[in-house]
Amino acid sequence: MAISILQNISLIISIAVIYHFVSRQLHGRPLIVSALNGILFGSAAMLAMLNPFHFATGIIYDGRTIIIAVAGLFGGPLVVGVAVAIAVAFRVFHIGGTGYLAGILSIFFAAVIGLAFFYWRKRSKKPLDNWRLLAIGYLVHIFMLAAQFALPDQRWKTVLPAIILPVLLLYPLAFFFICRLFIDNEERTKNLAMLKESEARYKLLFKAHSSIMLLIDPDSGQIIDANPSAEAFYGWTRSQLLSMNISEINIQPVDQIKERMKQVQNQNKNIFILKHRRAFGDIRDVEVFSSPVEYSGEKVLYSIVHDATARIQAENEVKELNQTLEQRVAKRTQELEDMNKELEAFAYSVSHDLRAPLRAIEGFSSLLSEEAGKTLSESSEHYLGRIRYNAKKMSQLIDDLLRLSRISRQNLEYSKVDISRLAREIAAEMATRYPDRHISIFVQENMIASADKALLEVLLLNLIGNACKFTASIPDAEIRFECTDRDGPGIFSIADNGIGFDMEYADKLFSPFQRLHNEKEYDGSGIGLSIARRIVARHGGRIWAESAPKKGATFYFTLGG
Repeated sequence: MAISILQNISLIISIAVIYHFVSRQLHGRPLIVSALNGILFGSAAMLAMLNPFHFATGIIYDGRTIIIAVAGLFGGPLVVGVAVAIAVAFRVFHIGGTGYLAGILSIFFAAVIGLAFFYWRKRSKKPLDNWRLLAIGYLVHIFMLAAQFALPDQRWKTVLPAIILPVLLLYPLAFFFICRLFIDNEERTKNLAMLKESEARYKLLFKAHSSIMLLIDPDSGQIIDANPSAEAFYGWTRSQLLSMNISEINIQPVDQIKERMKQVQNQNKNIFILKHRRAFGDIRDVEVFSSPVEYSGEKVLYSIVHDATARIQAENEVKELNQTLEQRVAKRTQELEDMNKELEAFAYSVSHDLRAPLRAIEGFSSLLSEEAGKTLSESSEHYLGRIRYNAKKMSQLIDDLLRLSRISRQNLEYSKVDISRLAREIAAEMATRYPDRHISIFVQENMIASADKALLEVLLLNLIGNACKFTASIPDAEIRFECTDRDGPGIFSIADNGIGFDMEYADKLFSPFQRLHNEKEYDGSGIGLSIARRIVARHGGRIWAESAPKKGATFYFTLGG
């Protein structure tokens, strides 16, 4: 029996080779493949039955159960169906004998068990591990032994004791090794299919991609492959490119090219800005992304090339423009500094040259009034008073203009300023300035900001001073200085219940010498709000006002970041 099984195993191994050869050659024709493999397994079963172990006349034992079970497990319903039909027909009509029924049952049991595990494998997607294969082998041959009960005249009583041990020892092991052969072939076929699919995807991606792609031998620098985009960019055909070395394209020295390829192999660097020569005679700036990949079992460099000529040219132009711009800015800054110095000198000169005649006008007017005061008429005395008043006013205007000019030029010294404390000091100063008035000034606590303290003091002095000035006709004047978050954080407001103004003329408020009220009622040079706007602007903020006639006014300002 052992020799018979070994002969059957050799036969099945040959069948396995032919089975997978047919499957590969006729891939894409599943019905034809299944039919041919069914015939193949059926023929193998016949050959096995022609070289059996003869127990008695008409009672034979061979490897047909292994063949049929394998046909069901790996071939499926059509394969095993054809194989069973051939094997049964051969067993009945050619061999015959008293054991034909037991032989047929053995064939059917092997087919059903093999087919059952075929469907289980398909549904569960679980692998056929070694233990499962052994279990299937034992199950098939336990049922084969059970089929012996169909022998006539209770011959199973003599047959079973004689065959049970070799059947359970040898047949499942033979089934196991044959199945392992089929599984290894399946995995190899599957891996080959995946490899072909991967190569097909690679070729599709490589050839159809719009990016320039090259495969390069890292040892020699030889170009192994180039896609159509590379042909179009470099101007050489694929066959010409494949006969070239990368050093014929890259204009760097050969030793530098080799060093770059080593860097890519070691994955130390994979992005380079290079210059590549083209068939058209020009040299282009390119950005190369390169990495090592497996190709036909060898490591090669896979490089994607982008034409960066336009970008690098634009970057160079921007750099040149920035350099030119920096020079122009430096020149303009120097010009502005020179102009500021000239303006400062001019302001000083104007101040000095104007103050002298103003002092003379005021001084001589005072002397004339003292010496000829008794002889002057009332109208002459009035004229002298007007001269002195306007001389003083002119002197104040000069001071305000100089202050406005200095505010635009002086450097800011930022620090954390307690605005609440500063405002309370100014409120105390207002109380001293207007001792005969009742002015209620509310200052919100904990108002702190980063600002130039000296300029901030000038700003608050102008705004709070204006609020006091324009509430002069109000018996109980009220002024509120607060910080709100309306329209955003850090918005300061100074509100009063004074005479207010018409918003139609609000655009004139912050222009020098623009007045919305009668000069006789409310004195001033008309410069204060211009100074306030200049200070706020120097801090990166903005200032605006809201008001209505006889309903007070509110001035808002911010101090930037």
